[in-house]
Amino acid sequence: MKKIIYYFSGTGNSLYTAGKIAEAIGGAELISVRCNPKDVSAKDADVIGFVCPVYERDVPGTVKEFIKKLTINTNAYIFMVTTYIAVLGKSFETIEKLLEEKGAHLDYGRAIRCVASQCIAYPPFPPEKIMIPYMEKQLQRVCKEISQKKFHDYPRMSPLTRRRYNKVMGPYLAIENEYDKGFYTDDRCKGCGICEKVCPTKNITMENMHPKWNHQCHGCNACVAYCPTKAVQFKTPQAYKELNTIICKMLRLPEKRKRYHHPHVKARDLMNDRKEIKIEE
Repeated sequence: MKKIIYYFSGTGNSLYTAGKIAEAIGGAELISVRCNPKDVSAKDADVIGFVCPVYERDVPGTVKEFIKKLTINTNAYIFMVTTYIAVLGKSFETIEKLLEEKGAHLDYGRAIRCVASQCIAYPPFPPEKIMIPYMEKQLQRVCKEISQKKFHDYPRMSPLTRRRYNKVMGPYLAIENEYDKGFYTDDRCKGCGICEKVCPTKNITMENMHPKWNHQCHGCNACVAYCPTKAVQFKTPQAYKELNTIICKMLRLPEKRKRYHHPHVKARDLMNDRKEIKIEE
């Protein structure tokens, strides 16, 4: 039986989740959505999973584009798990719609609360010592249910969020390509290239041993969290200053702020776009 889990992960919460699910179902191939979907088809997979964070009350754009081009077995058991902290928005509905266009649907959908890792806007919260054990507890249930191929209807966007989505999120989505203009490196940069290698959108290229951001950023903060010298810095881009909302005013990265990534996910884990998890019988 072939099992594939596709994932998008910036600071490791979703990759850790995908790995745990793979173990629970007796092994699976973990594939990053950085791969070319034509090269990682799921047309002969019996179990297909999607794991990603919730950004801007939806799934990252990279995930949407990947699934649009992905070939799948419409008769497979298909599940989706998201990692989030506050509002799920339309994340599950987005994936269900993309699957319906292929003649498939979600058999299972659940969300897992985790540490909020947007460290350029606020310190990571809730505290890791509280949230990591809680995340593990949620994962235990999810892993058990998926291993048993249970059906679970996915969460929908709340009526209030649906009414306010365009008004609240529209302004941010309109200037998303301006976001990474806030990133820069200070004199601690050693040119190691880790930021380039962990970026889940392949948005960073190295020029003269320094990173260059190419305006395809989802704000995952992988480059910030995994920089070994804390050389990646952030200042509020002009477009966000002009938007002048509370969230925009929060965008800053004080020197002493903790740069969170999941404690069990290292930079080398995010650099490897394909990994086979095998469980010995």
